Formats: sequence, structure tokens, C-alpha cells
Amino acid sequence: MIELLLGLLQQSNQPSQPTWHDDIYPIMLTHCSECHDGKGAGPFELLTYESVANRATFIEALIEKKLMPPWLPSKEGAPLQGERCMSDEQIALFKQWVKGGKLKGEGAQIVVCPVEMETPVMTKRTESDYAWIIPAESGIRWHEGVLDKRTFVLPIENETLLKVNRIQYSTTAPQAVQMVGFVFDGSGQGKRVDAWDREPGYEMMGDIGWIPSGSHGKIGPGAGGVFVPAGFYLEIPANADLVAETHYRPRGKQEQLSSTVQLWETTDESARQLLPLITMIRRIVLEPEATNVIEGESIQIPYAVDLVGVTPRAGSECESMRLAATLPDGKEMVLIDIPRWDPHYGETVFFDKPIRLPADSIISSQWIYNNSESNPRNPFVPAKKVDLARRTGIANFILHSAAVDAQQETAIIEWNQGLLRKRQRATNKSN
Repeated sequence: MIELLLGLLQQSNQPSQPTWHDDIYPIMLTHCSECHDGKGAGPFELLTYESVANRATFIEALIEKKLMPPWLPSKEGAPLQGERCMSDEQIALFKQWVKGGKLKGEGAQIVVCPVEMETPVMTKRTESDYAWIIPAESGIRWHEGVLDKRTFVLPIENETLLKVNRIQYSTTAPQAVQMVGFVFDGSGQGKRVDAWDREPGYEMMGDIGWIPSGSHGKIGPGAGGVFVPAGFYLEIPANADLVAETHYRPRGKQEQLSSTVQLWETTDESARQLLPLITMIRRIVLEPEATNVIEGESIQIPYAVDLVGVTPRAGSECESMRLAATLPDGKEMVLIDIPRWDPHYGETVFFDKPIRLPADSIISSQWIYNNSESNPRNPFVPAKKVDLARRTGIANFILHSAAVDAQQETAIIEWNQGLLRKRQRATNKSN
């Protein structure tokens, strides 16, 4: 009897094994459902026991290396909204579940109730007879360094300017689309370029003059949205066209690509406009097999701003990037650190809280390049010399910032535009 009681006592003191119902499904729902619900960018769904259990070893390897869920910024920068990465505790729990035999457990499945959203002020779709066909194969384009991208123009037809705090974007080919950068163009330039041929879209970057693609945000694979924090908005000019620089991945079959965009306006009359401030390198020259090539710049912002979010940009030759600030009192802070860059996941991120940058704060940006075969994302095999330039930055950070003094908004815009032109003149002289 004593031995039986001791055995029961020891059994009760042992930690219980995690189960699918109690432990793993909530993790999958929180971190994986956005892409892996069977309709999103993920190639398979991860919301059923059978699907996850059959891929458990594969999933374990990806989350242990923190390749999935896709989230580029490290913890070294300022806290960010909407972080998708799993915690170390969640990763350990998943590994324990696999080691313990992938127990299913018992319990009712969690039911996700759709959140009722306000009706968007604007919904626009690509005309059904104006869809573009994604080719089945890339051919030699990738290996020549001409990556698969196309820019599309979608008329918004808004009679007045809009103060937008949410942009929702979806496509008919979510598993093929990898990244989309937005500019709402009020000049008509995008529409004029699109009219050069009969095909939908054009094979160029999505910049509009001095306005870089991503000035109104950027989303990662498949579909998604830009959710501006409370108290701020993105201004869309009247009679605008959405210019969407779209990076895609052919999947061995032709796919029809059309898109839908929905816009929501803020109702907060005190909300402040987000202005795109640019720190960048205009040109990059890389010799074959060059590694640890560090490029960057420092700029001093002459006006006080609240930094609300950041959109990063760089090509596949870039390995890592960092954005930092030095305040007038000498205090230094890392704003965003991306130790393992992947251009397919370079989406817009917003800080947990706006970061006040007083006038004369210094912004320092840095990109580290690897143009060798050791870089798995390098499109050149064997490595070739790279010499690329872009007037809005072959690599840049777009700082989504609000003027502390609203009367200085125009001055801030003019300062930013002047800095862009100054960089181009400096590059032209160096040539």
C-alpha cells in the first residue's frame, strides 16, 4: 500500500506533457494562422492536429532557427507592435510536445469569431478583364539579377484627400506574391507609365519621382495590411492611384493576379499626419566575392518629430541592417536592428510607442553586404560585380514620422526633398 501511494505521489509530481488542444493549437492560432489558414500565403494549413503533427519535425527545425514565423527585427531595437516571433518558452513547449509523442489531448476546439470592422470608406478592385498572368517559370531572370517584380496601378478615384489609418490589401495569388510596397500617387505619373503598353502594370520600380515605394507602407508575403497606430494617419491625395510595387515568385504554373485594396479613415480630428523621411544610400558597388561591405549615412534632422514606424528596403545582396539615433543630449538608442535581412519580409513596422526625436537629433543607418556565394540569397552564382543605384535609395529606411509642431510639416517635407536631391548631385559628381 505504501509503495502504491509513493508511486502515485511521484506520478502526480511529474510535469504534465503538453497536448495539441491545451498547448500547441493556441500557439499555432496566434503565430501561424495569418498565413497558414489554407487560404493565405503559406503553402499548407497549420490549424489541424494532423497537419501539424505530420510536419512537426520540419516545424521544430524552422522555429528553433527562428526562420518561422517570419519576423526580421531583433529584440535589440525599440519594442514593436505585432511581433510574430515565438518566445523561447513557446519554442521549448513545442519541442517538448514533439519529444513527448505529439499528444492530442481532449477538449473543445477554439472557435475564432470574426471581429466586426467598420465599413471601409473605399474598396477598389482590379478589373476582371485587366488581370495580369504570373508566368509559370522565372526563366533566367533570377540568375541575371532581374528579380521577379511588376508595378501595378489601381485608380482610387477619391474626390477629396483621405486621412487613412488602415490599408488592407489582398490578391488572387497569395502564395505567389511575396512583398508589395505602396505609394498613393496624386500626380498621374504611375498611370502614364502604365499606359506605355497594353499589359497591366509595368516592369519598373514603384517609386513616383522622389517618393519611394513604401512611403504609404509595405506588406509581406501574400496579403496583409498597414495598421497605423492611434493618433496618426497617412494622407492620400485627391484623385489618387495606388501604385503597388509587387514582388512575386512563379510557382510552376500560370496564375491570374488581380488585387483588392480597402481603405479606412480616421475619425480622430486631432490625429497627425505621418511624413516619410528618408535615410539611404543611393548607390552600391560590390566586387565579386566581396563580404562584410558596410555602407550607411548619418543625417541630422533639424525639426522635432515623433517617429512612429519604419519601412526598410535593400536588395538580396544585403545581409543585415540597423537604424539608430543620437539625441542632442548625447543619448544613443537602437531603433531597429535586422541581423538577417530577407527582402521578401521587409514589411512596415510600427513602434509600441512613438519615439520623440528632438530637433537636431542624428539618425544613423547602416547596411552590411555580402556579394559572395556564401550569401544564400545572392542571385549571382558565380558572384558578379554589382553596381546599382536608385534615386530614392538602393537601400533605405523610410521613417514614418509626425511633426511635433504641425506648422513645420511643409518645412520638414521640403527639407527631406532637398536632402534627396543633394544626395543625387553628390553621386553624379563622384561619377
